[in-house]
Amino acid sequence: MSLTLVKKPKFAKRVEYTHEERQKSFEEFYQLANKYHKLTQIGRRKSDIEDLRWKDELIAVINPKDFNRFQDAVAYVCGSPLETEEIITRTKHLVYASGYWNCVGA
Repeated sequence: MSLTLVKKPKFAKRVEYTHEERQKSFEEFYQLANKYHKLTQIGRRKSDIEDLRWKDELIAVINPKDFNRFQDAVAYVCGSPLETEEIITRTKHLVYASGYWNCVGA
């Protein structure tokens, strides 16, 4: 029995985003999270509907090609990692971020 050595894998260079790019990406992600949040509020009385805040848990449906960009933006703004919860289709993933309050332990 012998082992074959393989070459070291080549990884793509990490993309460094600027402060403005991260803020813009977070705003885009937050709009998607707000859209998902409003869909979960359907059927409730107006007095029971809660607004989504950026410090709360964030759940959104995104295109997986934007995952790295959104992950960097959410980590930069909220301090929480972005995780894929469910793969809905090839172009839609349900993602979750625990939010600022959970990261700071409030």
